[in-house]
Amino acid sequence: MRVAVIFFGVARGAAITAASIKRCIYACNPGAIFHTIASLNLVDTITNPRTGELGAPLNAADIFLLNADVYALTRQDDAAIATAMAAARQQRDYFENCWISVRNHLHQLASLRRAWRLAADSPASFDYFLFVRPDLRYIDEIPVAAITVGFNGANNIALPAWHSFGGFNDRFALAAPEAARHYANRLDLVTEFCAQNPLHPESLLAYALEQAAAQVCLLPARATRVRAHGALSPDDFSISLTALPLTPRRFSIEGDKIQFSTGE
Repeated sequence: MRVAVIFFGVARGAAITAASIKRCIYACNPGAIFHTIASLNLVDTITNPRTGELGAPLNAADIFLLNADVYALTRQDDAAIATAMAAARQQRDYFENCWISVRNHLHQLASLRRAWRLAADSPASFDYFLFVRPDLRYIDEIPVAAITVGFNGANNIALPAWHSFGGFNDRFALAAPEAARHYANRLDLVTEFCAQNPLHPESLLAYALEQAAAQVCLLPARATRVRAHGALSPDDFSISLTALPLTPRRFSIEGDKIQFSTGE
């Protein structure tokens, strides 16, 4: 079983999260062959009042605690997301924090798309793609073979059920190749999505998977966000998307709810 592990976003808190990544991804999948790509944004500090980070410095050396096979490190530059940001500004700022959270999300999507372009040079080389935010302390093991036994084809994806906020949790995912492509290229849909909606990460992911006619199933794992100053976010895992099935089902979006079909 060949698995591409794709790290994306910013590697804040890697000194805390690296051990949990080793335990919950690599150690519990002894039969898997992993190839790791770290497509990360380089920033010196993080400022976001919403998360309590005010000029929190980052240690660039922490990136290498991830022990990736391939590193694609890009200095974060707003020019790379200018088109998407302009589209987002046609709607209201969903988070009402002077576009800080929207900007950070777009930069994260840009790093994800760069990672896919590296992996997609030979997508047939991988059976599955595991998308991993490096700033999460993983609590539960992610046994790839056990989770994907319920997959039915290349357009299946497993997502966490908690913190879905009316869409799908976008923090990490395990996907077959076709669904992985749609997961990784959400930045390309921002203009289309924002023609009708404020930019909201979980809703954008639901939109992308609906457009792709992907099949979604449960990824039974939890993870806690680690902030740049080392604090752990107080996540409430009891808030879950109760409609998310244990086996793949097609779904559609009706209003602010996700409806799953009852057939295969």
